[in-house]
Amino acid sequence: GEPIYHALRQVYVALQARLESDLTVRERADLQRVARRELESLIERSVPDGPVATLLGKIEGGLDHWLTFVGEPAVSPTNNAAENALREPVVLRKIIGTLRNDRGMFVHETVLSLLATWRQQGRNPYEELRRV
Repeated sequence: GEPIYHALRQVYVALQARLESDLTVRERADLQRVARRELESLIERSVPDGPVATLLGKIEGGLDHWLTFVGEPAVSPTNNAAENALREPVVLRKIIGTLRNDRGMFVHETVLSLLATWRQQGRNPYEELRRV
């Protein structure tokens, strides 16, 4: 597993360094193809069943998605924003007992989704809630 980790890290660091420059659409597409070939070479490694084989299966299963950030500048290479967005709702769900039933969860998820969407759109969530 360690060699695979190091190879993945090397690919990621190289991509990040290359993406710091202002690349054309064509250069990004070429870079994405090269990185995909590197991931494919990792997947082709022969490993016995176990956690490493599972990891390689996950890499293979997401091959069409892992490198989206290379071709699309607006896409983040990590899911940190999504993780941070989920942190508050998860804590609230654990604290507030009424969210343990399906109806409470549905209402909670819907309201939080609306609030987050309005914030991302630069709209005032309080005013939008009043309007709705």
